[in-house]
Amino acid sequence: MVSKKYIAKAIIKWTFYIIAAMALFFVLYGVTIIANAPKINADNIYSYLNETSIIYDDAGKKVDSVYMDGGNRINMKYDDFPADLVNAVVSVEDKTFWKHHGFNFLRIFGAIKEGLFSDSQISGTSTITQQLARNVYLPETKSIRSIDRKITEAWYTVLLEHRITK
Repeated sequence: MVSKKYIAKAIIKWTFYIIAAMALFFVLYGVTIIANAPKINADNIYSYLNETSIIYDDAGKKVDSVYMDGGNRINMKYDDFPADLVNAVVSVEDKTFWKHHGFNFLRIFGAIKEGLFSDSQISGTSTITQQLARNVYLPETKSIRSIDRKITEAWYTVLLEHRITK
């Protein structure tokens, strides 16, 4: 007869193996996504920003195009923005912007917990840097909710955080 202690140890051991295998799978999956993601040059982000702004409604339908002085918008230097505007954007979009390095892990885990224990979808976890990465480098897929896009967005966020100062 097999003892309860032996069975408990076997269950713990196999649980550990399964969790380790799943972790390895997710790491390899993430590395594969990052390796196949289009290469970006985070040092040259301003070359991506010289385009007309297009406004969409909540259904994804184009509402209007915004032109600056009859042409494409122009990039402004950070120092040209009023401090109150910067503070307002940060306070609404990403309260921890000045403290984090691209990700607000407390908010991410809080949103996951909220999604697990309520009927709502996970939302509101993106930092300003993540929004920048998504809007600049992933415009075609930014409205698609997929793990592949989120991994690519996270990778681009890391690159931006290392190349651009706040």
